[in-house]
Amino acid sequence: MTFGDMDFSPLNENDIPLIKKYLALADYEESNHNLVNLLMWQHQFPLFKYISDNWVLLLGIHQGTLFLYMPLCERKYLDDAIEQASAIFHKAGINFVMSAYTKDVKEQILMKHPQFCACSPRESYDYVYEREKLVTLSGKKLQKRRNHYNGFMKMYSDRYKFEPIESYIEQCKDLLKVWKNDDDDDFLYYERLGTEYVLDNFQILETKGGCLLINDKVEGFIIGSYGSKRMVQINIEKANDQIRGVYQVLESEFLSRYFTECELVNREDDMGKQNLRDAKMASMPLYLIEKYRICEEVKHDCQGGCKG
Repeated sequence: MTFGDMDFSPLNENDIPLIKKYLALADYEESNHNLVNLLMWQHQFPLFKYISDNWVLLLGIHQGTLFLYMPLCERKYLDDAIEQASAIFHKAGINFVMSAYTKDVKEQILMKHPQFCACSPRESYDYVYEREKLVTLSGKKLQKRRNHYNGFMKMYSDRYKFEPIESYIEQCKDLLKVWKNDDDDDFLYYERLGTEYVLDNFQILETKGGCLLINDKVEGFIIGSYGSKRMVQINIEKANDQIRGVYQVLESEFLSRYFTECELVNREDDMGKQNLRDAKMASMPLYLIEKYRICEEVKHDCQGGCKG
């Protein structure tokens, strides 16, 4: 895709080593700028890349609007990357839109470009937890989650096991076929496609995952990856939600075995769905990561709450 005067190419599996390198340089602790998420959502949000010596630009498309992810680079190259991106949007004759920007990056951009406007849609905020708390479920505030966990153990303690996912990929796909299959939400359709993609490419994405089996049948699975050196990101959690406590046990088992050097867990955003928000808030996040949509100050609605 030629955009402005630069050639952008679709992001694909061959780009994994390069994107990993630049993500490490950027060191963003934000769920959209995670290798697994960048690739698994491409059916719904196609991505195109441009690579320079010092940065990588990623262009996404959402509801027909082209936008720029945070440039993948060391912070000292951020201003240059934004200038280059702004120029190509101008040459293409469309508004410069940036999405999924963290507060610190947003503030650096607004210092340089005070004419830009920024808004922060609540549904985009990431939920971050203490890993140890999700493993032990200790403390008064987690009593309800602990009750669900104990309810599961009372019913299934001698009939369940938690196993590495590699030997159960096909059983996970079978569970995925019936997971919320009575819901025709477009988002769930694309989530299934993305989950299938991750299961099919589990090894090359360098994720870690596990399955919860009851009577040797997969009733839930969970997949995570590094969000940073200190943070694990939960990319996928799917389970038979008719089983009380299944998600609490999935998370506890997974986080007690994998990513044990990480102190934080990013469970991503709630997409504006009230049931997800209630569940994530009930797990007592340590903090939320605010994310911003940044636009040039023009007469348009940026669909995130700000108007120029």
